[in-house]
Amino acid sequence: MKCLGKILLRYVFSAAGAALTLILVNLTVFLCFAAVNLHTGPVFDRRLGELAASIRQTDAGWEAVDGSVLEGNFCWAMLLSDSGDILWSEALPEALHRHYTISDIASCTRWYLSDYPVKMWKHDAGLFVIAQPRGSVWKQQMQMSTPSMELLLRYTLPAFLILNAAAALLLALAFGLRFFRQVKPVAQGISDLGEQKPVGLAEKGVLGELSASLNRASEQLQRQQLLLNKRDRTRTEWIAGVSHDIRTPLTLVLGEAAQLEGDASLSAAARKKAQTIRAQGERIRALVSDLNLASKLEYELQPLRIVRFRPAELLRGTAAEVLNEGVTDGFTLEMDIPLDCESVVLEGDAPLLTRAIRNLAGNSIRHNPQGCLVTLRLRCEGTRCRLSVEDTGNGFPPVILERLRQMPQGTLSSHGLGLVIVQQIARAHGGTLLLDNTAEGAQAVLSLPLAGPGKKYAVEPRRASEMSV
Repeated sequence: MKCLGKILLRYVFSAAGAALTLILVNLTVFLCFAAVNLHTGPVFDRRLGELAASIRQTDAGWEAVDGSVLEGNFCWAMLLSDSGDILWSEALPEALHRHYTISDIASCTRWYLSDYPVKMWKHDAGLFVIAQPRGSVWKQQMQMSTPSMELLLRYTLPAFLILNAAAALLLALAFGLRFFRQVKPVAQGISDLGEQKPVGLAEKGVLGELSASLNRASEQLQRQQLLLNKRDRTRTEWIAGVSHDIRTPLTLVLGEAAQLEGDASLSAAARKKAQTIRAQGERIRALVSDLNLASKLEYELQPLRIVRFRPAELLRGTAAEVLNEGVTDGFTLEMDIPLDCESVVLEGDAPLLTRAIRNLAGNSIRHNPQGCLVTLRLRCEGTRCRLSVEDTGNGFPPVILERLRQMPQGTLSSHGLGLVIVQQIARAHGGTLLLDNTAEGAQAVLSLPLAGPGKKYAVEPRRASEMSV
């Protein structure tokens, strides 16, 4: 949920930045508009000065030497003497006076003469006056004291801008909080969806459609999860049921076969057949046991009894069990354990790991009837231990290697169940199983991590009596 705080901050900053940008843009547009449309004094002074200078006295009297001075939207003009008489005029309305007193001139300085907007310029002969049509120009005189103007520029205007920015920030915060309230349940729904929890969001507001989509996705995932759980439960129960139902008749078959095998009254051929029946029955019982174990490991139903153990002792004990079960003369079993690995201590389910090594060694013996050299190796590198079983036999069939490498988790292979169990035992301990063919034969490497990430190997001193095989 921390990401929602970041989203809110980004939203507030973005909204505040947009508001400030809008204020600056509006201020810039206003200033540009004022600069373009407000006529400043110096520009008009130069223009009026040129018009006033064109009125000169000639032998015929006062006249505009450059022609008419009524350019643009000017409608009439006149030149007044110092005494208020009109020396020259152009298009002067009949309603206007022909003589002006000091008070009349003073009223002109208020920008209007008989509702005509006027502009004036001092002429050598008096005063040049030029007018625009009535209603064409809006003028308003405003006066302000110097302290008031300083107060406006130094304090009032900056305070106004600051208040505008604060208001924009508060509005952005308010909208952000509203957005946060709407996004929070959606974010929680996404988190629940990732944890396979049911999601039930209110399908209203701005994010109503997104909430509805999450609800539908949650319903579909829940249905799929129920189907998967039902399928896994059915498969597990079926395997357990078959294993239980086959155990009793299989025990009877093995018992009767053992009795027939030891009956001296039977012929050698009959006792041989009884021996075959017993051996195949033992094989069936082992397969049923492997199937049960593989199913439990796959669905995490097999409890791990974690203990501290030395992998060197585990390899030696496994080698002894394989030899005690009986190995033909064509097979040789060797150990390769460096001295620096003798005292290494790991944590895990020692019986399960012993089962894994036995499966690998048994696989090498079973699939090489001509005999071969089987080597059990132990290597300690970095933060991992590698327990490997190598042989000089025929190697793994390419089909088996490809099937095990591509087999997705959650499926059981119909062939090579012993290797599947080893792979599952490795996964249960957070390790990996690597199967490959070498120039001499086959290699199976069981890589196991330490108990904790970043830890070095735990080493315990060994007694001298423990150094022997």
